[in-house]
Amino acid sequence: MRRQWPWSFAYIMLALVVVALGVYLWVDWHKEVSRQQATMAQDLLWQEQEVRVRLQTNQNVLENLAYALAAGAISSNDFRVRAEGLLRGNPEILAIEWVNASGVRQSGLPVYSSRPPSLPALEDARVTEMLDGAAILGYPVYSNVLHHDDAAMVMQAVPFFHGTVYQGAVLITYGLPGLLQQRVPWWMVQRYDLQLIDVQGKVLAPLRNMPLLEGAVVREVSFDPPGQGLRLRAVAVQQRHGAWVRLGVWCLVLCFVLLVGWALHLMRQRLQERQKAERVLSDEILFRAAMENSLVSGLRAMDREGRLMYVNPAFAEMVGWSSAELIGQQPPMPFWPPEELARCSAAYQAILQGDCPANGFELRFMRRNGERFDVRLYSSKLIDSRGEHRGWMASMYDITELRQEREALAASRQQMLTVLDGLMAAVSVWDMQTGELRYRNEHHANTFRLPDDAGSVCLLPMQQDRALPGEGMVADCLDVQTNRWYQVQRRPIQWVDGQAVWLEIATDITAQRQAVEAERMRDEKLQHTARLVSMGELASSLSHELNQPLAAIASYSAACASLLEQPVPPLEKVRTTLGKIGEQSRRAGKIIRGIREFVLKRTPTTEILRLEELLEMPRQLLEPVAKRFRTTIDIRLPARLPALSGDRVMLEQVLFNLIKNGIEAMTDTPVADRRITVTAEREDHYLLVRVADRGSGIAHPEQLFQPFFSTKTDGMGMGLNICRSVIEQHRGHLWAEANPAGGTLFCFRLPVVQAGFSSQESA
Repeated sequence: MRRQWPWSFAYIMLALVVVALGVYLWVDWHKEVSRQQATMAQDLLWQEQEVRVRLQTNQNVLENLAYALAAGAISSNDFRVRAEGLLRGNPEILAIEWVNASGVRQSGLPVYSSRPPSLPALEDARVTEMLDGAAILGYPVYSNVLHHDDAAMVMQAVPFFHGTVYQGAVLITYGLPGLLQQRVPWWMVQRYDLQLIDVQGKVLAPLRNMPLLEGAVVREVSFDPPGQGLRLRAVAVQQRHGAWVRLGVWCLVLCFVLLVGWALHLMRQRLQERQKAERVLSDEILFRAAMENSLVSGLRAMDREGRLMYVNPAFAEMVGWSSAELIGQQPPMPFWPPEELARCSAAYQAILQGDCPANGFELRFMRRNGERFDVRLYSSKLIDSRGEHRGWMASMYDITELRQEREALAASRQQMLTVLDGLMAAVSVWDMQTGELRYRNEHHANTFRLPDDAGSVCLLPMQQDRALPGEGMVADCLDVQTNRWYQVQRRPIQWVDGQAVWLEIATDITAQRQAVEAERMRDEKLQHTARLVSMGELASSLSHELNQPLAAIASYSAACASLLEQPVPPLEKVRTTLGKIGEQSRRAGKIIRGIREFVLKRTPTTEILRLEELLEMPRQLLEPVAKRFRTTIDIRLPARLPALSGDRVMLEQVLFNLIKNGIEAMTDTPVADRRITVTAEREDHYLLVRVADRGSGIAHPEQLFQPFFSTKTDGMGMGLNICRSVIEQHRGHLWAEANPAGGTLFCFRLPVVQAGFSSQESA
């Protein structure tokens, strides 16, 4: 404690010097502020009186002009001449004008055909208010501060009267920035920064909306007139500069004191350096020892002849010999296995010759108990504090477990590759961004032959029957080279290097597609056969329908012949009769064309269809059958139904079969109840169609749609099965249920056409 008090006393004395200097500067600064405030008050009062005198002088000139105008003693030119003299001596004046009792400009300067655009309009509410005040009060009136085109100004109106009748006023407009600049003497500018501000504290001059002046010595005086609430704000320039000077002096003295204190501190440090150096050296030795003892990697140092100079505890623990036993050892080392002497000796010789590869040496050492373990040895030169090469330093890591894990990983990878190569599916992995082929199994390489110049890019010549979807979806693709179909499943995965890649599995589905195609051809043949059978059943009924137009044609032909044999043939009747012959011919042709289209075997097509149009052909073909069975076909459709997409003939066949089955199911039904009812309605994105009959109902519902099952003695049992296949082919559903009124209700649902659909897109 006795050794510390002289230093503490010196530091306290330096601190007292700094405090005393600060107190002196603070007192001096306050005296200077008081003196400047007194001087500023006198200067601002003088400046305010100077502006008042100037404004009052200008007002006297305007009053003389007003008296002359009231007496009619001057003209417009005389007014401009006298106003020009006033403007010449007062640059802060923006305009001097003469307005009549209505507020219309009669004359003035600057000379314009109308009021200058840089000034507020005479119709402005603030200007009108000033003119009305002057006319009512009868003496000069100042306006409030006017802001126009980012300029601050005030106006004064001096009214004049003829007797007691208000005749007009003389207006003068002052620019506040010009008033502040022109009426402030040079010595005021050197002493103070000046601003004109309004009652809200906004700066009007010298620049509008500039920052408000701040400082330790600030003073404001009223600036009325002109305006209302104007104030002149001043900040002493010398005060601001003086404050910086005083602050600079105080900082210099403070820096000097700090330098003295720092010198004292250095002297104190010199006395304590030996003790600190000893403590640091001791701590450093202990730290290095603790660090070396905590390492799990072995460290060893050997001299330039290969003799061990140092080993850390981790090295001794790895090999099983103590540090005392190892230090001084020369090759061959006791931890070298007999079978590895050549490799270990070669590695040590390479280190002594300065060959130290960056990836080290991978060696096998032996513990004291004879156990072998694998290590990786890294070596570098050992340089002492004088820069001399003393030997070699090496670090050793036990990589036995790492080698075992690596071998297990390699075996696992080989097993996975063996499994993938044994799959009958083509597996490939390729980069999402570049399309680079990262991996493919043996089946993929044998199935898809890439050209020799394709490099590492996967270029499979595939054609898709639809766009390959995203994650976890499947698409069927055609290999254009082999003309075989593959089912390709694609999903994103993360590759071993962290990059995003696509995993694709391609399975050969050519046989399945061929089977599907064969089944489709069989269905088409069955549908064609069913149509032929149906037309055979309708042949007798259709013969009556064809006989009617043919008989009518014969009758009309005979009538034409009779008419033409008359002396004066009635050509109008002949023309009408010939028209009826053509109408009957077209009717017969329409019946025959409908039968041909219904029976004709052709490739299915897709088009936009309406339900009411699909019902026309079945109803026309089944009318003779319905008449024979004394059955009514009742079609009840809403006014507006959505359109469908599909094959016209196939859907007409479905409606034909359902209506025909309903007619034939009502042979035992009373004639009054024999009615086939066709209804339809929209359900979300589907159109629901119902065909109801009043027959005997469903006898075997579980076998209703089975192939070759029929309740008719002469039926094939394929009609309803074909109908269900057609509806499912159109992405719909067909089912049967009991009719609440008695009989059977056949229902099917088909998707409606969405907005933007076209027949080419569907096809």
